[in-house]
Amino acid sequence: MRIAFVCGEYPPSIHGGIGSMTRTLGRALAAAGHDVRVAGCYGEMESVRHEVDHGVEVWRLPMTKGPLGWIDSRRRLFRLIASWVREGSIDLVEVPDWQGWAAGWPRLAAPVVSRLNGSATYFAAEMDRRASLITRSVEGASLRRADFIASVSRYTAARTVALFTLGRQPDVVLPNPVTLDAHAPWAQREPRTVVFSGTLTEKKGVIPLIDAWPRVLAQCPGAHLHLLGKDGLSPDGRSMTAFLKARLPAATAAHVSFHGHVSRESVASSLARARVAVFPSFSEALAIAPLEAMSAGCPTISSALGSGPELMDDGVDGITADPRRPESIAAALIRVLADETLARQLGDNGRARVMDRMSIDRLRPANEAFFDACIARHRARLARELAGAAADGVVQTS
Repeated sequence: MRIAFVCGEYPPSIHGGIGSMTRTLGRALAAAGHDVRVAGCYGEMESVRHEVDHGVEVWRLPMTKGPLGWIDSRRRLFRLIASWVREGSIDLVEVPDWQGWAAGWPRLAAPVVSRLNGSATYFAAEMDRRASLITRSVEGASLRRADFIASVSRYTAARTVALFTLGRQPDVVLPNPVTLDAHAPWAQREPRTVVFSGTLTEKKGVIPLIDAWPRVLAQCPGAHLHLLGKDGLSPDGRSMTAFLKARLPAATAAHVSFHGHVSRESVASSLARARVAVFPSFSEALAIAPLEAMSAGCPTISSALGSGPELMDDGVDGITADPRRPESIAAALIRVLADETLARQLGDNGRARVMDRMSIDRLRPANEAFFDACIARHRARLARELAGAAADGVVQTS
Protein backbone atom coordinates (compact mmCIF):
# COMPACT_ATOMS: atom_id res chain seq x y z
CA MET A 1 0.00 0.00 0.00
CA ARG A 2 0.92 3.63 -0.50
CA ILE A 3 -0.27 5.73 2.44
CA ALA A 4 -0.04 9.45 3.19
CA PHE A 5 -0.59 10.85 6.69
CA VAL A 6 -1.37 14.52 7.26
CA CYS A 7 0.51 15.48 10.41
CA GLY A 8 1.85 18.87 11.48
CA GLU A 9 3.62 17.57 14.58
CA TYR A 10 5.80 14.71 13.41
CA PRO A 11 8.71 14.23 15.85
CA PRO A 12 11.18 15.66 16.61
CA SER A 13 9.00 18.75 16.17
CA ILE A 14 6.91 19.70 19.20
CA HIS A 15 4.29 16.98 19.29
CA GLY A 16 1.52 15.30 21.21
CA GLY A 17 -0.34 12.05 20.79
CA ILE A 18 -1.03 12.54 17.08
CA GLY A 19 2.66 12.97 16.29
CA SER A 20 3.67 9.99 18.43
CA MET A 21 0.99 7.76 16.91
CA THR A 22 1.87 8.78 13.35
CA ARG A 23 5.55 8.04 13.86
CA THR A 24 4.93 4.68 15.57
CA LEU A 25 2.44 3.47 12.97
CA GLY A 26 4.30 5.02 10.01
CA ARG A 27 7.61 3.39 10.91
CA ALA A 28 5.93 0.01 11.40
CA LEU A 29 4.13 0.22 8.05
CA ALA A 30 7.33 1.27 6.29
CA ALA A 31 9.22 -1.63 7.90
CA ALA A 32 6.50 -3.96 6.59
CA GLY A 33 7.19 -2.81 3.03
CA HIS A 34 4.54 -0.13 2.53
CA ASP A 35 5.23 3.26 0.96
CA VAL A 36 4.54 5.78 3.75
CA ARG A 37 4.52 9.57 3.43
CA VAL A 38 3.79 12.30 5.94
CA ALA A 39 2.96 15.90 5.05
CA GLY A 40 2.10 18.82 7.27
CA CYS A 41 2.53 22.53 7.89
CA TYR A 42 5.07 23.63 10.50
CA GLY A 43 5.49 27.04 12.06
CA GLU A 44 9.23 26.63 12.57
CA MET A 45 9.95 25.93 8.87
CA GLU A 46 11.31 28.65 6.56
CA SER A 47 11.20 26.46 3.45
CA VAL A 48 9.93 23.04 2.45
CA ARG A 49 12.01 20.30 4.02
CA HIS A 50 12.03 16.68 2.95
CA GLU A 51 13.58 13.96 5.09
CA VAL A 52 13.36 10.21 5.60
CA ASP A 53 12.74 8.75 9.05
CA HIS A 54 13.11 4.95 9.29
CA GLY A 55 11.65 4.59 5.81
CA VAL A 56 8.93 7.24 6.30
CA GLU A 57 9.21 10.16 3.87
CA VAL A 58 8.36 13.40 5.66
CA TRP A 59 7.49 16.71 3.98
CA ARG A 60 7.47 19.74 6.29
CA LEU A 61 5.82 22.75 4.65
CA PRO A 62 6.33 26.21 6.17
CA MET A 63 3.21 27.71 7.70
CA THR A 64 2.17 30.87 5.85
CA LYS A 65 2.44 33.88 8.13
CA GLY A 66 -0.24 36.51 8.62
CA PRO A 67 -3.84 36.58 9.92
CA LEU A 68 -5.17 34.47 7.04
CA GLY A 69 -2.02 32.43 6.58
CA TRP A 70 -3.78 29.31 7.87
CA ILE A 71 -6.02 29.33 4.79
CA ASP A 72 -3.08 29.51 2.36
CA SER A 73 -1.25 26.81 4.35
CA ARG A 74 -4.20 24.46 3.93
CA ARG A 75 -4.40 25.16 0.21
CA ARG A 76 -0.71 24.39 -0.31
CA LEU A 77 -0.98 21.19 1.70
CA PHE A 78 -4.01 20.04 -0.28
CA ARG A 79 -2.27 20.78 -3.58
CA LEU A 80 0.62 18.53 -2.54
CA ILE A 81 -1.72 15.70 -1.47
CA ALA A 82 -3.83 16.06 -4.63
CA SER A 83 -0.72 15.91 -6.83
CA TRP A 84 0.29 12.62 -5.19
CA VAL A 85 -3.18 11.21 -5.85
CA ARG A 86 -3.12 12.29 -9.51
CA GLU A 87 0.32 10.72 -9.97
CA GLY A 88 -0.89 7.48 -8.44
CA SER A 89 1.74 7.83 -5.71
CA ILE A 90 -0.70 7.18 -2.86
CA ASP A 91 -3.67 4.84 -2.39
CA LEU A 92 -5.08 6.43 0.78
CA VAL A 93 -4.67 9.59 2.83
CA GLU A 94 -5.32 9.89 6.56
CA VAL A 95 -6.02 13.17 8.35
CA PRO A 96 -6.46 13.80 12.09
CA ASP A 97 -9.70 15.24 13.44
CA TRP A 98 -7.62 17.95 15.17
CA GLN A 99 -7.96 21.26 13.25
CA GLY A 100 -9.98 19.65 10.44
CA TRP A 101 -7.40 19.58 7.65
CA ALA A 102 -9.71 17.93 5.08
CA ALA A 103 -12.37 20.66 5.28
CA GLY A 104 -13.27 21.83 1.80
CA TRP A 105 -11.41 19.06 -0.01
CA PRO A 106 -13.12 17.92 -3.23
CA ARG A 107 -13.54 14.25 -4.03
CA LEU A 108 -10.28 12.42 -4.73
CA ALA A 109 -9.44 9.20 -6.50
CA ALA A 110 -8.01 7.96 -3.16
CA PRO A 111 -10.07 7.57 0.02
CA VAL A 112 -9.71 10.05 2.86
CA VAL A 113 -9.69 8.57 6.37
CA SER A 114 -10.18 10.75 9.45
CA ARG A 115 -8.79 9.32 12.69
CA LEU A 116 -10.46 10.54 15.89
CA ASN A 117 -7.62 11.32 18.27
CA GLY A 118 -9.33 14.27 19.88
CA SER A 119 -10.36 17.44 18.03
CA ALA A 120 -10.04 20.91 19.54
CA THR A 121 -13.84 20.95 19.80
CA TYR A 122 -13.77 17.61 21.64
CA PHE A 123 -11.20 18.70 24.21
CA ALA A 124 -12.95 22.03 24.79
CA ALA A 125 -16.23 20.22 25.48
CA GLU A 126 -14.49 17.75 27.79
CA MET A 127 -13.24 20.67 29.87
CA ASP A 128 -16.69 22.36 29.86
CA ARG A 129 -15.48 25.05 27.51
CA ARG A 130 -16.50 26.13 24.03
CA ALA A 131 -14.36 25.99 20.92
CA SER A 132 -14.51 28.94 18.53
CA LEU A 133 -17.17 28.83 15.83
CA ILE A 134 -14.49 28.68 13.12
CA THR A 135 -12.72 25.75 14.77
CA ARG A 136 -15.94 23.83 15.30
CA SER A 137 -17.09 24.49 11.71
CA VAL A 138 -13.77 23.52 10.12
CA GLU A 139 -13.41 20.34 12.18
CA GLY A 140 -17.02 19.34 11.49
CA ALA A 141 -16.59 19.93 7.75
CA SER A 142 -13.46 17.78 7.71
CA LEU A 143 -15.22 14.89 9.47
CA ARG A 144 -18.15 15.07 7.06
CA ARG A 145 -15.77 15.13 4.12
CA ALA A 146 -14.01 11.94 5.23
CA ASP A 147 -14.83 8.80 3.28
CA PHE A 148 -14.08 6.65 6.33
CA ILE A 149 -13.58 7.32 10.04
CA ALA A 150 -11.50 5.46 12.62
CA SER A 151 -11.48 6.25 16.34
CA VAL A 152 -8.83 5.50 18.94
CA SER A 153 -11.44 4.69 21.61
CA ARG A 154 -15.11 3.88 21.98
CA TYR A 155 -15.60 6.90 24.22
CA THR A 156 -14.07 9.33 21.73
CA ALA A 157 -16.18 7.83 18.95
CA ALA A 158 -19.46 8.33 20.82
CA ARG A 159 -18.53 11.80 22.09
CA THR A 160 -17.43 13.04 18.66
CA VAL A 161 -20.54 11.72 16.90
CA ALA A 162 -22.71 13.54 19.44
CA LEU A 163 -20.71 16.79 19.40
CA PHE A 164 -20.80 17.14 15.61
CA THR A 165 -24.17 15.39 15.07
CA LEU A 166 -22.45 13.31 12.39
CA GLY A 167 -25.29 10.90 11.78
CA ARG A 168 -22.80 8.09 11.24
CA GLN A 169 -20.64 5.90 13.44
CA PRO A 170 -16.89 5.44 12.93
CA ASP A 171 -16.05 2.45 10.78
CA VAL A 172 -13.61 0.99 13.29
CA VAL A 173 -11.97 1.50 16.69
CA LEU A 174 -8.17 1.23 16.51
CA PRO A 175 -6.35 2.09 19.76
CA ASN A 176 -3.17 4.12 19.61
CA PRO A 177 -0.27 1.68 19.20
CA VAL A 178 2.84 1.78 21.35
CA THR A 179 6.29 0.29 20.97
CA LEU A 180 7.21 -2.10 23.76
CA ASP A 181 10.21 -0.99 25.78
CA ALA A 182 12.53 -3.45 27.46
CA HIS A 183 11.06 -4.93 30.62
CA ALA A 184 13.22 -3.74 33.52
CA PRO A 185 13.87 -6.12 36.45
CA TRP A 186 11.64 -5.36 39.42
CA ALA A 187 14.67 -5.15 41.71
CA GLN A 188 15.83 -1.91 40.07
CA ARG A 189 12.60 -0.08 40.87
CA GLU A 190 12.84 2.59 43.54
CA PRO A 191 10.10 1.88 46.13
CA ARG A 192 9.18 5.51 46.79
CA THR A 193 9.49 6.99 43.28
CA VAL A 194 6.38 8.31 41.51
CA VAL A 195 6.50 9.57 37.90
CA PHE A 196 4.19 11.76 35.83
CA SER A 197 5.02 12.47 32.17
CA GLY A 198 3.23 14.90 29.90
CA THR A 199 2.77 18.61 29.33
CA LEU A 200 1.94 20.45 32.54
CA THR A 201 -1.58 21.60 31.69
CA GLU A 202 -4.87 21.67 33.56
CA LYS A 203 -6.25 18.99 31.22
CA LYS A 204 -3.59 16.51 32.33
CA GLY A 205 -4.76 16.65 35.95
CA VAL A 206 -1.54 18.02 37.41
CA ILE A 207 -3.36 20.40 39.77
CA PRO A 208 -5.29 17.68 41.65
CA LEU A 209 -2.13 15.54 41.57
CA ILE A 210 -0.24 18.27 43.43
CA ASP A 211 -3.19 18.72 45.79
CA ALA A 212 -3.13 14.97 46.50
CA TRP A 213 0.58 14.85 47.28
CA PRO A 214 0.49 15.96 50.96
CA ARG A 215 -1.93 13.08 51.67
CA VAL A 216 0.47 10.67 49.99
CA LEU A 217 3.45 11.88 52.00
CA ALA A 218 1.51 11.58 55.25
CA GLN A 219 1.06 7.86 54.62
CA CYS A 220 4.25 7.16 52.64
CA PRO A 221 7.11 9.25 54.09
CA GLY A 222 10.00 9.61 51.70
CA ALA A 223 7.89 9.33 48.56
CA HIS A 224 9.10 11.59 45.74
CA LEU A 225 7.08 12.86 42.77
CA HIS A 226 8.90 13.53 39.49
CA LEU A 227 7.07 15.56 36.83
CA LEU A 228 8.54 15.13 33.35
CA GLY A 229 7.17 17.46 30.72
CA LYS A 230 7.27 20.92 29.25
CA ASP A 231 5.69 23.83 31.06
CA GLY A 232 2.16 24.83 30.17
CA LEU A 233 -0.25 27.58 31.17
CA SER A 234 -2.06 27.65 34.49
CA PRO A 235 -5.73 28.70 34.83
CA ASP A 236 -4.59 32.27 35.52
CA GLY A 237 -2.39 32.37 32.41
CA ARG A 238 1.02 32.12 34.04
CA SER A 239 3.55 29.30 34.12
CA MET A 240 1.96 26.07 35.33
CA THR A 241 5.24 25.10 36.98
CA ALA A 242 5.22 28.31 39.02
CA PHE A 243 1.52 27.83 39.77
CA LEU A 244 2.06 24.30 41.07
CA LYS A 245 5.12 25.23 43.14
CA ALA A 246 3.16 28.01 44.81
CA ARG A 247 0.35 25.55 45.55
CA LEU A 248 2.66 23.07 47.31
CA PRO A 249 2.88 23.31 51.11
CA ALA A 250 6.43 24.18 52.15
CA ALA A 251 6.86 20.88 53.97
CA THR A 252 6.23 18.87 50.80
CA ALA A 253 8.14 20.97 48.25
CA ALA A 254 11.36 18.99 48.73
CA HIS A 255 9.51 15.84 47.70
CA VAL A 256 8.52 17.13 44.23
CA SER A 257 10.88 17.64 41.28
CA PHE A 258 10.03 19.48 38.05
CA HIS A 259 12.31 18.25 35.27
CA GLY A 260 10.84 20.15 32.30
CA HIS A 261 10.90 18.69 28.81
CA VAL A 262 13.07 15.58 28.59
CA SER A 263 13.87 13.10 25.83
CA ARG A 264 11.82 9.97 25.26
CA GLU A 265 14.87 8.00 26.41
CA SER A 266 14.80 9.85 29.73
CA VAL A 267 11.10 9.12 30.15
CA ALA A 268 11.72 5.43 29.42
CA SER A 269 14.55 5.35 31.95
CA SER A 270 12.35 6.96 34.60
CA LEU A 271 9.52 4.49 33.94
CA ALA A 272 11.99 1.63 34.31
CA ARG A 273 12.93 2.86 37.81
CA ALA A 274 9.62 4.13 39.16
CA ARG A 275 7.43 2.26 41.62
CA VAL A 276 4.34 3.81 40.03
CA ALA A 277 3.36 6.17 37.19
CA VAL A 278 0.31 8.41 37.51
CA PHE A 279 -1.76 10.12 34.77
CA PRO A 280 -4.94 11.65 36.27
CA SER A 281 -6.15 13.39 33.09
CA PHE A 282 -9.49 15.14 32.83
CA SER A 283 -9.62 14.49 29.10
CA GLU A 284 -7.90 12.23 26.58
CA ALA A 285 -8.87 10.49 23.36
CA LEU A 286 -6.76 7.45 24.24
CA ALA A 287 -3.75 8.47 26.29
CA ILE A 288 -0.39 7.16 25.06
CA ALA A 289 1.62 8.01 28.21
CA PRO A 290 -0.14 5.44 30.44
CA LEU A 291 0.24 2.79 27.73
CA GLU A 292 3.98 3.49 27.53
CA ALA A 293 4.23 3.15 31.31
CA MET A 294 2.30 -0.13 31.25
CA SER A 295 4.47 -1.43 28.40
CA ALA A 296 7.54 -0.81 30.59
CA GLY A 297 6.04 -2.95 33.35
CA CYS A 298 5.54 0.11 35.56
CA PRO A 299 2.43 -0.04 37.81
CA THR A 300 0.13 2.61 36.35
CA ILE A 301 -2.65 4.85 37.64
CA SER A 302 -4.87 6.39 34.97
CA SER A 303 -8.02 8.49 34.88
CA ALA A 304 -11.47 7.13 35.66
CA LEU A 305 -12.94 9.72 33.27
CA GLY A 306 -13.52 9.54 29.52
CA SER A 307 -11.62 6.79 27.75
CA GLY A 308 -9.45 6.06 30.81
CA PRO A 309 -11.23 2.82 31.75
CA GLU A 310 -10.60 1.47 28.23
CA LEU A 311 -6.88 1.34 29.06
CA MET A 312 -7.13 -1.06 32.00
CA ASP A 313 -9.32 -3.13 34.28
CA ASP A 314 -9.29 -1.32 37.62
CA GLY A 315 -7.31 -3.25 40.21
CA VAL A 316 -6.19 -5.92 37.73
CA ASP A 317 -3.71 -4.36 35.30
CA GLY A 318 -3.83 -0.79 36.56
CA ILE A 319 -5.79 1.50 38.85
CA THR A 320 -8.15 4.29 37.84
CA ALA A 321 -8.59 7.46 39.90
CA ASP A 322 -11.01 10.37 39.66
CA PRO A 323 -9.10 13.61 38.91
CA ARG A 324 -12.03 15.64 40.25
CA ARG A 325 -11.18 14.26 43.71
CA PRO A 326 -7.56 14.63 44.87
CA GLU A 327 -8.29 12.12 47.65
CA SER A 328 -9.00 9.50 44.96
CA ILE A 329 -5.58 10.09 43.38
CA ALA A 330 -3.93 9.97 46.82
CA ALA A 331 -5.67 6.71 47.75
CA ALA A 332 -4.55 5.06 44.51
CA LEU A 333 -0.93 6.16 44.98
CA ILE A 334 -0.84 5.07 48.62
CA ARG A 335 -2.29 1.70 47.68
CA VAL A 336 0.49 0.98 45.18
CA LEU A 337 3.31 2.47 47.24
CA ALA A 338 2.31 0.50 50.33
CA ASP A 339 1.70 -2.92 48.73
CA GLU A 340 4.62 -4.37 46.79
CA THR A 341 2.72 -7.56 45.88
CA LEU A 342 -0.07 -5.50 44.30
CA ALA A 343 2.44 -3.23 42.58
CA ARG A 344 4.25 -6.17 40.95
CA GLN A 345 0.95 -7.70 39.88
CA LEU A 346 -0.20 -4.43 38.29
CA GLY A 347 3.14 -4.01 36.51
CA ASP A 348 3.17 -7.54 35.07
CA ASN A 349 -0.51 -7.54 34.11
CA GLY A 350 -0.33 -4.05 32.61
CA ARG A 351 2.55 -5.02 30.34
CA ALA A 352 0.74 -8.20 29.30
CA ARG A 353 -2.38 -6.19 28.42
CA VAL A 354 -0.44 -3.79 26.21
CA MET A 355 1.40 -6.65 24.51
CA ASP A 356 -1.90 -8.39 23.80
CA ARG A 357 -4.04 -5.42 22.74
CA MET A 358 -2.12 -2.22 22.09
CA SER A 359 1.40 -3.02 20.92
CA ILE A 360 2.38 -2.00 17.41
CA ASP A 361 2.94 -5.67 16.57
CA ARG A 362 -0.76 -6.30 17.24
CA LEU A 363 -2.15 -3.11 15.78
CA ARG A 364 -0.13 -2.81 12.57
CA PRO A 365 -2.02 -5.74 10.95
CA ALA A 366 -5.34 -4.28 12.14
CA ASN A 367 -4.52 -0.93 10.55
CA GLU A 368 -3.40 -2.63 7.35
CA ALA A 369 -6.67 -4.56 7.15
CA PHE A 370 -8.68 -1.38 7.70
CA PHE A 371 -6.75 0.56 5.06
CA ASP A 372 -7.10 -2.31 2.59
CA ALA A 373 -10.87 -2.38 3.15
CA CYS A 374 -11.13 1.41 2.71
CA ILE A 375 -9.22 1.31 -0.57
CA ALA A 376 -11.32 -1.58 -1.91
CA ARG A 377 -14.62 0.01 -0.90
CA HIS A 378 -13.62 3.38 -2.32
CA ARG A 379 -12.59 1.86 -5.66
CA ALA A 380 -15.85 -0.10 -5.84
CA ARG A 381 -17.81 3.07 -5.11
CA LEU A 382 -15.99 5.01 -7.84
CA ALA A 383 -16.59 2.15 -10.29
CA ARG A 384 -20.33 2.18 -9.53
CA GLU A 385 -20.49 5.95 -9.98
CA LEU A 386 -18.66 5.75 -13.32
CA ALA A 387 -20.93 2.95 -14.49
CA GLY A 388 -23.99 4.95 -13.45
CA ALA A 389 -22.75 8.06 -15.24
CA ALA A 390 -22.06 6.02 -18.39
CA ALA A 391 -25.54 4.50 -18.25
CA ASP A 392 -27.11 7.94 -17.87
CA GLY A 393 -25.19 9.11 -20.91
CA VAL A 394 -26.46 6.22 -22.99
CA VAL A 395 -30.06 6.89 -21.99
CA GLN A 396 -29.76 10.60 -22.74
CA THR A 397 -28.36 10.06 -26.24
CA SER A 398 -30.68 7.24 -27.31
